[in-house]
Amino acid sequence: MGLFDRKIAKVKAEDQSNLIQYSGMRLEVMDEEGALLFVARSSILWDGSMILQPITVPSDRIGSDGLAVTMRGYQETVKKAVHMSCRLTPFEDGGYKVEALEITSKDNDRAYYRQETAISGEVVPVRQRGMSEATCRLVNISAGGVCFIATAQYKVGDRLLLKTNLLPGVEMAPFLCAVRRANKKRFGYEYGCEFIQLDSGTEEMLAKAIMEMQRKRMNRR
Repeated sequence: MGLFDRKIAKVKAEDQSNLIQYSGMRLEVMDEEGALLFVARSSILWDGSMILQPITVPSDRIGSDGLAVTMRGYQETVKKAVHMSCRLTPFEDGGYKVEALEITSKDNDRAYYRQETAISGEVVPVRQRGMSEATCRLVNISAGGVCFIATAQYKVGDRLLLKTNLLPGVEMAPFLCAVRRANKKRFGYEYGCEFIQLDSGTEEMLAKAIMEMQRKRMNRR
């Protein structure tokens, strides 16, 4: 189910004119069915129009005639997710111009596009005596966090270092995350964790890895 498969209230028209507040926002760009097309960073031109500069390789579905899409970003200043709909058309230097932009909602939901996976990893508790490294299996991963299953037991609020190779041959530093939910399962515990203190470089590498994981998953169908 896509992030936009629900009815959402329209934001007042005057909020749509002040696009400068969305400059520099990291945006997940999806088709109208909720499939992730690419991840981009927004910028505002002198005439007030919005341009997207891709962080990941864009989908070839966006041709010269453009494509209707939905977008989602997180506005740190007000701590709210921003949902948008628009039409993208190719722009100079590999970017895309945003046309017919509509802010469809702002809410407190910080969920990101989630990519299902089954790769393995290791979890290391941070500053917890007597607890050693444990193996885990990732269920899904997003730009904001990860869900994994492990036999080791942790509490909500615990901080963990997650070590995993999301893509073959691509080595990434461990992810620092905090346990936000924990559920007992038949063969262990399922943990929903939020990534914390990610720098921009790691965020971009994570976005690229998620896109590549999605591409490989679709090619296997």
